[in-house]
Amino acid sequence: MTPELIGIITVGVMLAVQNYAAQREMRRDIATLREQMADLRERMAHLEGLLDGLREAITHNRAA
Repeated sequence: MTPELIGIITVGVMLAVQNYAAQREMRRDIATLREQMADLRERMAHLEGLLDGLREAITHNRAA
């Protein structure tokens, strides 16, 4: 093998390793984002319940 071919193969392997590491990190980030989205959905559902209760209280007071 010529030194040029060894260099090309080395660069290819290095790029493959970096790509794999980047994909692994991206999967970890996506998992974190999914957890955060689930937490936000729970909080929004709670706030929607509070708003519904407030809306009913306001409507009930106006009707009375």
